[in-house]
Amino acid sequence: MRRHRLFPRIFAQLLIIMVLLSSFVAPAAASAAVSGSNRYNVVVVLDASGSMLSTDPKGYRFRAIAQFVNLMAEQGNTLGSVVFHTDVAAEQPVTQTTGQADKDAAIQALESVPAGGWTNIGAGLSKAVSMLEEGGDPKLPSVILLLSDGSSAMGSDEETQASLDMKAEALQAAREKDIAIYSVCLNADRTADIAEMEKISDATGGEFMEVSEAEDLQTVFNTFYEMMYGTIPLVIDDVLPASGVLETNFDIPGLGVEEVNIIVYGSPSRLTLVRPDGSEGKAAVNTFDTFTMMKLTDIIPGTWTLVTEGVPGDSVKINMMYNTNLGIELSVAGGQTFAPGDKVTITARLTGNGIPASNSQQYTGYSAQLLIMDAFGDYVETVPMQVVNDHFEASRTFAEGIYYCKVAVTGNQIEKESESVGPLTCAENGVGEDIEENTPPVPVKDVVEATVNIWPVKGGSYTLDLKTLATDAEDSELRYKITSSSFMDGIDYDVDPDSILRMDHFSLSKGGFTVQATDSGGLSCEIEVVVRTVNITVLALISLGAAVLVGVTVFLILLRIALSKPFRGTISAQSYCNGMFRGTPRQPKRGRCKLSVFGMDDVGLNYQKCYFQASGQNYIELVTNVPIIWNGQETKKVRITSGAQVTITIRRDDPRLLYVRFDSRIPPRRAPRGPKPGPKRPPKPGPGSKRPPSPGSMPGPGSAPGGSTGWR
Repeated sequence: MRRHRLFPRIFAQLLIIMVLLSSFVAPAAASAAVSGSNRYNVVVVLDASGSMLSTDPKGYRFRAIAQFVNLMAEQGNTLGSVVFHTDVAAEQPVTQTTGQADKDAAIQALESVPAGGWTNIGAGLSKAVSMLEEGGDPKLPSVILLLSDGSSAMGSDEETQASLDMKAEALQAAREKDIAIYSVCLNADRTADIAEMEKISDATGGEFMEVSEAEDLQTVFNTFYEMMYGTIPLVIDDVLPASGVLETNFDIPGLGVEEVNIIVYGSPSRLTLVRPDGSEGKAAVNTFDTFTMMKLTDIIPGTWTLVTEGVPGDSVKINMMYNTNLGIELSVAGGQTFAPGDKVTITARLTGNGIPASNSQQYTGYSAQLLIMDAFGDYVETVPMQVVNDHFEASRTFAEGIYYCKVAVTGNQIEKESESVGPLTCAENGVGEDIEENTPPVPVKDVVEATVNIWPVKGGSYTLDLKTLATDAEDSELRYKITSSSFMDGIDYDVDPDSILRMDHFSLSKGGFTVQATDSGGLSCEIEVVVRTVNITVLALISLGAAVLVGVTVFLILLRIALSKPFRGTISAQSYCNGMFRGTPRQPKRGRCKLSVFGMDDVGLNYQKCYFQASGQNYIELVTNVPIIWNGQETKKVRITSGAQVTITIRRDDPRLLYVRFDSRIPPRRAPRGPKPGPKRPPKPGPGSKRPPSPGSMPGPGSAPGGSTGWR
């Protein structure tokens, strides 16, 4: 193993309590605390991406996981498995284990998928979380064991981002459901993203380990088992003597051992267990290619013997691990309120499978320490405890204040911590009313949700005053601390002395903080803060694309409408240059009619870019590529009503002119007339009256430009 992230053994108690998901500060007063069952909901999540063919070609991962699963107690745990690569490739639903067959089913599901494809960690974790939610025992704590040899990587940037988003959602769901994720990074090719794997465990209160050789996976999974189940392995390295028979003695204590797991590495020809009375013991035996595993469930306290037979001179390594049912009942004699100087006695009684110890002999090999904490969960003192008849006991005096206590028991290859008891109130002259009536803080909201926009270049930021998250009936000021987060402390966020949370970096698209608010009496509440980010760059591109699409659609619709409108009349267009008129009338069908079809001389317009636009009514519009002068104003669009004669100048000092006339075939609308006094015949035209000019008349060659008689 190249490197690992474990606390020293002297802090093992703290690790175990984390795994058991217990709190440093109890939410309410209690006169006794009893540790719970040593069972878990477990889902193993295994990476089956193509890189596994090179990082673990011999399949050590399967042996390591098989050993972990077989170490579990025969009954009482729930177990499931997930295999992922580009997506979830196989799964075994979370099922209550009742024997070896249930364990074998989960192991076989893990081995059923050949390595290949990409690394979709988000899909694997999401499936595991949903499986625990649907099939896990709600009375048991839940754990995910994740093994991968790389980082989230898919076939495209979009798919990789989708996997990362799925992972962020899964981590937040795991935090909300108190699911601890223990992750193993197999960094055999030195390309794995160690930070990503470590962050997964940190976000959920689990543990992370990195190994550079697949052979070390077995050690890692054994270490995780020890941490979760509170057991310390007994490791024996020896050599078979000349007789080929090795006898190894081990002691089973009078309390706290439910099963004994014996792992023998090597190639023994025979393994035998001898009971304390000399008779042969019976154990279930499973043989693998590199080790043999024995599980002893017929527990009798005393000295046992393991007899290993084989070839003289062969090396033998033996690991023994106890599955424990040890419990601790913690209580405070005389109640939980006292004055300074009063002697306070705290007792801890061990239990086995829920049955309390009845004599001091059952405590052989165990030792206990009383851990004292202040109102805010900070450790104040550690006090050794002594065996008195059927329990551990410690007595001491307290200074004025609020305290919590718990007990850590070690020995006989077992580690165990009790739950906390408290608050223990030490006040002058007994208990004051203000302390006695203390109530815990109340969250303003159980969950605070925020959305942060991430802008291009600028990024995004988030600020939260933690002091606004809770209120308290007795205290005007509370103490706030972040007990866990899926974001990285010091990188994604920090909290200043005034309890102001600031974020200017977001390693996850969604993450959360668990904030604990504690009053001066030691009572507390928790608030979950969930922060989600929105990438404005993506939204902006989507919005821009949608706007362009709408604009193009509207333009095409308007163009289609414009091109479908008919002219329904005759257009007469003539140029006047150097005293000459030139142009041929046209009767276009519909849409647009370019000026280039009228055969005019150049007057300064690009006839290919200028056109008449039909309206379907008794007018048309002339659209030009450059401004023209009409009615003394510059414009690029002229409306020409049926029967009107329009004269257009290109420039004020340019003698060249353009004459346009439109004669529509649509009858003109008549103005509404009022009531008639009576029938009246129109007068007949007199001898000197004139007929109206013909609509199709054009200016003659000798007419003055723009004159009323210039159309011929």
